[in-house]
Amino acid sequence: MSVHPQYLTMLRHLRTKALENFGTRLEQSLNKGEGFATSVQNCTQSCILEFDQGCADASVKQAEWDDDLKVWEKLLHDIEAHSSSVREKKLSEIAVNYEKKLTQDLTAPVESLFEFGGKDTWPSIRKLLRRETDAAISGFSAAVSGFELDEETFNKMVQNLKDYATTLVEKKAREEAGKVLIRMKDRFLTVFNHDHDSMPRVWTGKENIRRITKDARSASLKLLSVMAAIRLDEKPDNVENVLFSSLMDGTISVPLSQDKKMGASPDPLASSTWEEVPPNKTLITPVQCKSLWRQFKAETEYTVTQAISAQEAHRRNNNWLPPPWAIVAMVILGFNEFMLLLKNPLYLMVFFIIYLVSKALWVQMDLAGEFQNGTY
Repeated sequence: MSVHPQYLTMLRHLRTKALENFGTRLEQSLNKGEGFATSVQNCTQSCILEFDQGCADASVKQAEWDDDLKVWEKLLHDIEAHSSSVREKKLSEIAVNYEKKLTQDLTAPVESLFEFGGKDTWPSIRKLLRRETDAAISGFSAAVSGFELDEETFNKMVQNLKDYATTLVEKKAREEAGKVLIRMKDRFLTVFNHDHDSMPRVWTGKENIRRITKDARSASLKLLSVMAAIRLDEKPDNVENVLFSSLMDGTISVPLSQDKKMGASPDPLASSTWEEVPPNKTLITPVQCKSLWRQFKAETEYTVTQAISAQEAHRRNNNWLPPPWAIVAMVILGFNEFMLLLKNPLYLMVFFIIYLVSKALWVQMDLAGEFQNGTY
């Protein structure tokens, strides 16, 4: 009877050693690039075989003890628990790695597309999101193929990746919506101060400032309409039409009968929601757009005023003729002198020579440029 406790101690030692060997061999097998399920199966078989051999060597003849079966079941349970723990850890690491890859591949391009803020912004974002998500899922599928996941678990992890990518884009959209006023002013200055060839404008007095201002404001309002809502589902909306008709062309007039029937406001921007846009997809509400537009116009008005002043200054600097009334007065008062020149052509030739010399000196010394620069 005194041998039985020693036998139990030996079995526990064999179980602990087998479990340690399983963990070591599993890690080594995974580091070699072997599949997880295959590695677990092979390591389990080898460790169980060694445990059985150790139990056979430690068994006492003519003893009918069944403790080895209980310890064997305990060892198998511990191996399964360890395998499950390692499995969850490895799957979590793979998922995190592909989430980081999605973050790296989506963040900068999405920010660039929002900065551009054109009609192709959301279609381009949807295309980018699909491409990068498909690439991540493809890589993820290959990485977990050795785990032999059941269909439900695999589909759940794939859906988690898709949700992560979508949430990442939506989060970035909300961040960019908070900077929309800065983007609008930058867009206005870019369009207003540069021509169609992206060359800086020089206000010479020939430019149509009213038209240029309208074009610049239209570009900024287009950017605002792009940032007003999340459009990852490709559903159409009327955000842009409402903004342009209300802020560029004036408030939309609503028929009185329809106004009474639907309770509609004569100002379509006097609302906290957009038609056909769910509240959770709204980035900037209509009333916020109205407030942002008012602030935008106030902060860009000085640029327009400067351009008008530059045009007027250019006209004054390049207008060398006296006023019309002065020309008429000189013709009337200088009639006798003019007749004298006609009767004495020599005087006319002298004045002509003086004019040529003066003109040559004027051009040679660039007196006009010096006057404009304030040198003289």
